[in-house]
Amino acid sequence: MSKSPLLSQINIYPVKSVGGISLSSSWVEKQGLCFDRRFMVALSDGAMVTARKYPNMVKVSSSLLPTGIIFTYPGMAPLKLEYSSFKLQETPATVWKDNFAAYTTTDAADDWFSKVLDQRVELLFTGEQSNRVREKLGHNVSFADGYPLLIISQGSLDELNRRSSETHSMEQFRTNLVVGSDEPFIEDSWKRIKIGEVEFEAVKPCERCILTTVDVEKGAFRESKEPLNTFSRFRANERGGVFFGQNLVAKNEGMIRTGDEIEVLEYKDKEVYDDLDAQKQEFVCVERERVARNFETFWLKPQKGAMPDYKAGQHLPIELNLDGQVVKRLYTLSSSPSL
Repeated sequence: MSKSPLLSQINIYPVKSVGGISLSSSWVEKQGLCFDRRFMVALSDGAMVTARKYPNMVKVSSSLLPTGIIFTYPGMAPLKLEYSSFKLQETPATVWKDNFAAYTTTDAADDWFSKVLDQRVELLFTGEQSNRVREKLGHNVSFADGYPLLIISQGSLDELNRRSSETHSMEQFRTNLVVGSDEPFIEDSWKRIKIGEVEFEAVKPCERCILTTVDVEKGAFRESKEPLNTFSRFRANERGGVFFGQNLVAKNEGMIRTGDEIEVLEYKDKEVYDDLDAQKQEFVCVERERVARNFETFWLKPQKGAMPDYKAGQHLPIELNLDGQVVKRLYTLSSSPSL
């Protein structure tokens, strides 16, 4: 009998879109992990501000204190907030289509984050219990995008890195729970699991966006648009959405710890995605013909099997590894499909 996988990491993100904190243990509430996404940067009307527009937000680091929290950012003095100093004035907040009441923090916090983003913003607080109640879940949720928790296995990240031209880290995907398993996408087959004292339900795969392309070291978008390009080849549905990780909902409150076994209470069928990489074919260039200025023909021979069917005028995506760097180009198929 195979051993149960273990919980290898617990991560929280005190402010939506800022850097995370790894913990050895955490108290789980129905609205999410304790201290996770309990703050949000917002415009004056309460609209959320995220790293989708301001990627440098990921370079803001935080540290929890018994009575408050400290934020740091390169080139700026630290911001130390005491919970007792919060103004706690009720103010509107919006996360996607959810409109609810949040609370103000301090003028110093608003000024500090405004300087980080070079944009006038406010730092909002959910309150001890968030006022944002999602009908789909039947209970409150923090400032997280849609669901209280996200889980991804190490094997899933390893499979992404095997396929991608760049190396990616868990920090890019802002997951709360990391599974210490070598099996890619093992989490896709879980419907109900138990970790420590808490039972979780996997409600849906997590659809990924441009936020995953932020280089967490540089605080800037990757020009390559990785890993979205790679996901589109093997984790995309029929409408082009790409998925990585599973959204979780806690069914009860309790403590979880790194090293806890992940007990699978109920399985589900894995989502099926077309693997376009499985259709890849290797070719050898057997001849190169200069036809005219800036116009050359390359004669390619399949390494295995025959040339796949194609239509006149179609493009052939070519991928080459040049000195360790993957270069991609599109070339016109000039020979007749009937030959």
